[in-house]
Amino acid sequence: MNGKIVKALKLLFTPVAFAFLLYFAWRSRSDLASLISNASLLYVALAAAVWGALHILSPLFAVIVLNACGADISWRQAFATHAARLPARYLPGGIWHTVGRVMDYRAQGVDARQLSTFVLLENALAAAITLAIGGAIVFATRGSDTLGMIAALASVAGVVGLPVLLVVINARVLGGENRLAVAAYLRSIALVLVFWVGAAAAFLLYLNAFPDSTGPYSSIEMAGIYLFSWGVGFLAIFAPQGIGVFELVASELMASPIGFMGLAALIAGFRVVVLIADIAVWLIFQAMSRRD
Repeated sequence: MNGKIVKALKLLFTPVAFAFLLYFAWRSRSDLASLISNASLLYVALAAAVWGALHILSPLFAVIVLNACGADISWRQAFATHAARLPARYLPGGIWHTVGRVMDYRAQGVDARQLSTFVLLENALAAAITLAIGGAIVFATRGSDTLGMIAALASVAGVVGLPVLLVVINARVLGGENRLAVAAYLRSIALVLVFWVGAAAAFLLYLNAFPDSTGPYSSIEMAGIYLFSWGVGFLAIFAPQGIGVFELVASELMASPIGFMGLAALIAGFRVVVLIADIAVWLIFQAMSRRD
């Protein structure tokens, strides 16, 4: 029953979130039009390029984790699985890219325990690292106000969750002989960290395309806000890919000359950049596959 409720909430929340973001864009249309007319297309293109490059790292995570658990997956296999399934990210529900990759890896001989470890780590590490780093930065810049304390608690939870996660995986998920070694676990954490540094860089490039959109925030502050807001959106299970939640949290933490609604709508535009990058990588993969 709980699964059905969550599924229904996701289906309901997505159009509602889109409707609110469109309403925000309409209410702020004059400010947004001014920003867009003076935007730097170079920065937008660079943001898409950085996000596209991150698709090189994502398959490497699968290689590290699955091979450490006893599977035999090459980067080429992992990239083909990852890139071929990219359009599934945009199906309702937000989980179909993961489901598609799991099906492909299962067909390649990866067993259920190894796949469970991969899926759990991919999601849990993303949440833990974004909240740990982003929460620490938000707390350092805001201090002990309500949002600052929430960010601090989220950061502590993310840090504490890292060692606990390894214990849970080895004791409850894997068991037997194919335990996840500490060295492999640390490599997976390092890779996720590099990925989210790149993701934050893409977000900063996007915002820099609209120089009058934010207040006097440093790059580190805006990167921290991005990471923390994404982590909060990720934990909002009723919001597929954190849509709506990510934008609202980031806009609340980052005062803007164009107001709360205008900034939320502008930040939502970053999803379009991500979509363009995903489509570009998928098309390149399809062209390379046909050539081969």
